[in-house]
Amino acid sequence: MGCERVRIYHDQALFKEAGGGITPWHADQYYWPIDTDNTITVWIPLQATPLEMGPLEFSAKSQQIVFGRDLQIGDESESKIKDNLRINNFEHVIEAFDLGEVSFHSGWVFHRAGANQTDQMRKVMTVIYMDAEAKLMNPKNDNQIHDWHTWCPGAKIGEVIDTELNPIAGG
Repeated sequence: MGCERVRIYHDQALFKEAGGGITPWHADQYYWPIDTDNTITVWIPLQATPLEMGPLEFSAKSQQIVFGRDLQIGDESESKIKDNLRINNFEHVIEAFDLGEVSFHSGWVFHRAGANQTDQMRKVMTVIYMDAEAKLMNPKNDNQIHDWHTWCPGAKIGEVIDTELNPIAGG
């Protein structure tokens, strides 16, 4: 991440029902009112996750792309980002996860997940880390306003995000 210490931005359970649809292409950092690109998400499946269960898939090195960073997750992000990634020939990575395997990706890496074609719930935890010196930026969209009030309540624009919900990891 290029920083000395990290703090937790937030964690989240992502359970996809049996038969649940795709998670469209997107970049997580669209949602975060953070003034740094020094962010990372750890994707932690809580069971073995075969391809039929819709594991995380991503476009390797796509954090270099600016196009699509302003798109909220949905049908538009799925089609526009998919087309742009294909045009730019970024490697599409999709693999099953064994129990105990995890994945880390930058906040600007474009990623998605397939449909859960099984009869079991796909259970995942995510933890997002940010540079410990990250500051709250003036939100650029309603999603960032929501994230500000939900995941870093009391933080002030232009100041380090140092709230009770955002502890330094390991400290």
